[in-house]
Amino acid sequence: MTRSAEFDAFGPWVDQVRNASEVPGLYRDYPVDFTASRLVLKVPRNISRRDALPTMDLYDHLIIVAPAALTVLSRTGSSFTERSLGYADIVAITDTVDLVDGRLSILTRAGDTLAVPYNGSSQEVITRLIDVLGELTRAAPRSAAAMILPATDAPPALDLLDLGKHDVGLVTSYFDLLRHHFGASLLAAHGRAGLIPRGGLLTRAVHAIYPMTLHGAVLCRTETELHILGRKAWLVRGNAPDLSRSHSTIPLGAIDRVTVAPHPKYLAAVVVTVRLGEATFDIVLPEGSAAERALGAHPAA
Repeated sequence: MTRSAEFDAFGPWVDQVRNASEVPGLYRDYPVDFTASRLVLKVPRNISRRDALPTMDLYDHLIIVAPAALTVLSRTGSSFTERSLGYADIVAITDTVDLVDGRLSILTRAGDTLAVPYNGSSQEVITRLIDVLGELTRAAPRSAAAMILPATDAPPALDLLDLGKHDVGLVTSYFDLLRHHFGASLLAAHGRAGLIPRGGLLTRAVHAIYPMTLHGAVLCRTETELHILGRKAWLVRGNAPDLSRSHSTIPLGAIDRVTVAPHPKYLAAVVVTVRLGEATFDIVLPEGSAAERALGAHPAA
């Protein structure tokens, strides 16, 4: 089989595309303006190098950060689909990594989600992509004024063990955030906690053996954005350690309102819903926590 530069360079990493010759063959006919685009990335298929063949289309996505819109081309068999989002339509960006499994999720004001899985070894490249998208979404005109978050009783900073030994990772994510976003301030932080179900004795007995954990979170803000650091999922059953990391960024100007309601299945937990146009972003928090107060949540109508 004939080898190619694309095949020889293939690996699990997300690569920057700098010119037309580096565009994967599947997407080569798509017009990419490299002069005007802020960033172009190619995301490989989730296969090992030994399973790759020169005859394969080896890249699942081509991400184009153009001046007017974000465009993502996604492989479907031997063809591809195209999706474009104006930057004012982007209301939340969530980057989640669980060991080597990464996932970038972009929530739109219409309530749709554009998701791009990637290998966690490419975290640095994805962080750069999020930085560029953040700059463009902040500059995009929005109809809503930036939300004013209420004053909180949060400490000025966190020490490594403030959230407990199981949530040291959340504190290190907080330190990373401060290094990356100068001037970010801490709104609230809490570690993980076990939850009691609302059901009867049998349900509670099962949970005593196989408990439900509400994972911790750290909430920060900059002048223009709310940052939520947590795990891949808010609620996880069992006793296995959770090493995942999640970082969600929401422009304050995209928030229409914030409401709170008791969790339907568990005591001492609430669901805080951030309304972003037709989209909603749900956060599960301890009832009466500093995080709930920091978001200025009001009971759902």
